[in-house]
Amino acid sequence: MKTENFSKLLKDSISKYLDIDAPCIFLFWKGRVGLYAILKAIDIKEGDEVVLHAFTCVVAVNPIIYLGAKPVYVDIDPLTLNIDHKKIEEKITKKSKVILAQNTFGLSSNLDAIFEIANKHNLFVIEDCAHGFGGTYKGKKNGTISDASFFSSQWNKPFSTGIGGIAVAKNEIIAQKLKEIEAKAVKPNLKEKIMLKTLVEIKKGFLNQKFIGLH
Repeated sequence: MKTENFSKLLKDSISKYLDIDAPCIFLFWKGRVGLYAILKAIDIKEGDEVVLHAFTCVVAVNPIIYLGAKPVYVDIDPLTLNIDHKKIEEKITKKSKVILAQNTFGLSSNLDAIFEIANKHNLFVIEDCAHGFGGTYKGKKNGTISDASFFSSQWNKPFSTGIGGIAVAKNEIIAQKLKEIEAKAVKPNLKEKIMLKTLVEIKKGFLNQKFIGLH
């Protein structure tokens, strides 16, 4: 199947599952690249600040640093392991631009409280749904509530395409900029395609039989 056809099929399938328009969905090499693209679309630049969980993965922090912005860590609620929304506001400054709301182990942050803070300080909210595909927040699918969100579809995620990332944008301005960024994305070369296909075959022929059979 041609890359363009697969991309359309994947976007249509994700659109149907998330119940969100396909033009709001964008595909990238990895989830972290999707986050980078969203931050770029929001025009995050040197000196800006992004508020996020202290308990997170370095790959969620690197895109912030790559753009010259500053990650500002907020402690977590020990009961949920998600960001403690009561501690967010004390970390907000005039340089704050975004609150990154992580789905820790697939469970959503308190988005109602985060939206209230974001609206008060005119901040964007991005959902980190790298581990959250398939989950919900008050009956709404993860990744469909905030200004933008991103998912990962690598090997150890809720569903896998081998390597991949998904960005979703409800905000029309962000969506238009993501479309432009996605169009400029570098396509995988023949070597990379062969490598990915080999990994898929290994997973199908070895990992599934080896580990699923143990259950």
